[in-house]
Formats: sequence, structure tokens, C-alpha cells
Amino acid sequence: MKTNRLLQLLTVVLFLTFACKKEQYIAPTITGAGTDTTVLNIGDKIILAPTITNTRGNSYTWLVNGKEVLTGELSYTFVATEPGHFEVKLKVNNEGGLAEQAFKLFVEKPITLSIPEGLSINLSAVTEITPGVDGPDRDDYTYVWSIGDSIISKKRNLSFISPEAGTFALTLKATAGKQSASFTRQVTVKTGTLVKNAYTVLEFAPAPGKWHNWSIIGSRDLWDLGFEQPLPYNDFLAKASEQRKTNNSASLFVGAWGGYATFQFDHTVANVAGKTDLELTAFYSNRDLPAVYVAYDRNKNGKPEEDEWYEIKTADYGLEDSSDYAMTFTYDSVVKDDKKAAVYYSWKDNRSTPLQGQIVNTVIYSSAMTYAGYVSIRGFFPGLNFIDFNTKQIGMLAGWPTTFTRRGKRLTKNVTGAAAFWQKMNIDIDLAVNSKGESVELPGIDFVKVRKVVYPLQKLAAYPELQDYNMEEGRMLQVGSILDRNLK
Repeated sequence: MKTNRLLQLLTVVLFLTFACKKEQYIAPTITGAGTDTTVLNIGDKIILAPTITNTRGNSYTWLVNGKEVLTGELSYTFVATEPGHFEVKLKVNNEGGLAEQAFKLFVEKPITLSIPEGLSINLSAVTEITPGVDGPDRDDYTYVWSIGDSIISKKRNLSFISPEAGTFALTLKATAGKQSASFTRQVTVKTGTLVKNAYTVLEFAPAPGKWHNWSIIGSRDLWDLGFEQPLPYNDFLAKASEQRKTNNSASLFVGAWGGYATFQFDHTVANVAGKTDLELTAFYSNRDLPAVYVAYDRNKNGKPEEDEWYEIKTADYGLEDSSDYAMTFTYDSVVKDDKKAAVYYSWKDNRSTPLQGQIVNTVIYSSAMTYAGYVSIRGFFPGLNFIDFNTKQIGMLAGWPTTFTRRGKRLTKNVTGAAAFWQKMNIDIDLAVNSKGESVELPGIDFVKVRKVVYPLQKLAAYPELQDYNMEEGRMLQVGSILDRNLK
């Protein structure tokens, strides 16, 4: 009996001893690691210190991608020394059990940049520079190209142009996420001999009217001083180009509504931020602004393509009453005798009920004589000239059509009291817009088109109503020099 009681007592003691031991060593728990991946960059440090409960008798082991890196510590400082995915795991163990938790880390690849070596670029010529860019796989890259303190582009690839010769430090800075990197390369811009004026005349498309003088290369008032050049079409373009190369006063008389001329520079005019890039000299009034279009020779074929033209936004932009107005001019006849010649030509527009009319200019030989002893062709239809001056034979020169259409936007304006005069218009390439009115970024431009777009109406003292003044000589557009303001 005593023996049984002794065994029962020993059993109770052993049970109580084991129970106390289980209470002292409860399995640990870990919280605070989360499930998201933490993104780091090279050089970043992060302290991993989760919350641990039941710490009695614990041992701690830290592993990075399965490799033990630290023991005996409740926290671990991870240092990003190389790119890649990392799993940092903490194992906590005591006699009550084991717990473990993993931290997910991703170290981004560093941004590295390069710019091609040996950059030697022609003055006022666009060179496309494609940098080498390596780094993290992200969609939030931004780029800034600069020379000194001047930002010249915010695109990855740079259309580089400089109107000034010299050697410059060209810097590209790229940013993605929290990273940024810069790279600088020296670029040399070679010297060159260039002409500031857009002297080459690619196209001359006048719109005639009363006493329009298509053959003038210079001021319309100087017809009697040898400024007329009545030549076949291609020869006229060549002569005008030759004179404009050395003489900024060699203007073209583009005439009434719809008349225009297209010019080409011998270089690309740089689009310099914060500055006006072109200076146009023309004969117009402040209520009768010409429209200016510019084009960049992106495909380098030496001619403007239709989809390369952009309009410069002026105070008159968007005020047109018609976006597709057209006038067709047709040479009719010449009636002449020994003393005079009367030139007849007609016009017609494209309205549903067309407006139309006929112009007659009568040239009296004795009062139209130039200092060279020839009769001026002021008032003749474009391309019409004396084939034989002695016999007064008149005919069309080669390349000039006997009928043509001028088409474009039309702004009808009352220009009463706004006198036309020779004045300068400063043009900023940054104001170029596409056909939708959206701004476009151009590194520079190679071509300029100047067009008469205002259809002028004028109040005359003798008439109560506004009069059509479109084909009056005093309201016709003349285009002079077009200068590159940035070329050094």
C-alpha cells in the first residue's frame, strides 16, 4: 500500500515538472516582415528588425538567399552592393519550437550612360546623337541634355545643333525612380561660311492684281531702275536666288491674297530656347499679317515635304473665316497698238456661288519706259513679257502657266487706316504648330514659306460700304530678307 502511494507521488511530481518546463519555452512568433518587395538602389542600407514574441531561450539566424550571414541578433542591416532579387530570412528557435520569416528585397541595376566619342559637327547642322543608356527596367525615365546651365533638350535622343563654333561640354542626365546619373562628353562645332539670309528661292507663286509686277526683284517702286527680271520661270528663281545671296533688299512681289514664295537657307536655323530665331522683312500692315510656315528637312533630301510644314502662331492665328478658300487666275488676252498694250486676265473663286471678275492693266509705252530703254511689264500677267521688244510682240515665257489656282486659309479684315509699310517680323520657331494647332518640337528649320492670307476690305470716303481692296497694289505683299538671328 505504501509502495503504491509512493509511485503516485512520484508521478505527480514528474507531471508538474514537465508542465512547468513547457510553460517556460513557448514557440516564438515573428511579425512585421510584410509581403511586398522593397526596392533598393546600389549603396542603400535597410535595417530589418521584425517584432518577435516569446523570446525566452531563443536563438537567431539570418540568411541571405539561403546563406547564413548573421547569428544571435534580433536585427540585420542589409547593404545593397549588387543588383538582383534577395530573400533575407530570419529563423528564431527555442525549445518550444521554430519560427521563420522572409523579407523580399530587390536591388535595381544602376543607371549607366555613354555618349559617342569624337563628336565633330558642322556649324548650324543637325546631328542626331543616340546615347547608350543601361539601367533598371522602368518606364519612368527622364532625360535632360544641357550645355553649361542651358537645357537644350528633354528627350532621350538629341538632335544637336549649334549656331556657334567652338568646343562645348555636352551633358546628359538621366533619372529613373530614385536613381540619377550624368555623363559629359566634349563636342566640337566646326567653323563654316554661311549666309544669314534665306536666299534660295524654291518657289514663286504670285497672285496678281492691279499693277502687280511679277518680275520685280527688289522694291515695287523701283521698276524703272532695272529691278525687273522678266525671265523664264526657272531662270527667274535662279536670278532671285543669286541676288538675295548678297543683297538683303532683293525682295519678291508675291501680290494679292493667296500669293506666296518658298525660301531655303544654306544651313539649318537653330531653334534656340527663349529667343526669336528669324527676322522677316516684308511690306504689310499691322492688320494684314502674312502667314509664315516653316519646315525642317528631317529626311535630308534638300526639299520640303508636305507633311514637314508647320505654321508659326501669330496674333491672327485661328481667325480665318475660310480654311480652304481658292482663287483661279487665267490669262485672257493682250490688245495692243503702237502706243499701248492692254493686258486682260480674269479671276474666279471657289464659293458655291462663285465671285469672279476681270482685271485690265493698260501700259502706255512712253510713260512706262525704264532707264535701260525698255517698257516696264508692270501690270502684266505673271510670265507675260515682250518676246520681241522692237515689234512689241508679247507672249508667255517658258515655265509660267496661263492659268493657276491659289488655295489656302482666308482672313477677311477691315484694314481701314492701317497703312502698309516695310517692317520687321520676329519669328520664334517654338511657336510652330501642326494642322491641329498642337505645338511641335523642332531642332531647327531649313525652309520658310510666306503667304498672303488676309483678304483686305477698306472704307473709302466716296463710298458708304467697305470696298474690296485685295488686288490694289498698295495692299499687296512683298517679301524681303529672312535672316537667321542666331547664327554667329
